[in-house]
Amino acid sequence: MKLETQLLSLQERLQNAVNVSYTAPKESLKGYPYATGYCSSAMKGVIKDLDKIMDQMNNAQVIDF
Repeated sequence: MKLETQLLSLQERLQNAVNVSYTAPKESLKGYPYATGYCSSAMKGVIKDLDKIMDQMNNAQVIDF
């Protein structure tokens, strides 16, 4: 997968988490616990994926930006 595609995916996941943090507290069946869990999971996933991207970049001979 191209780096640009990976970064766009990470950006989308973080944007979704931000949206959930604003909307979930207003919903009676979700609330702050749902928003906290969703955002925490999204951020942990993004960190994991960024670690993978950094490993790929460090192991590459040539990096195109």
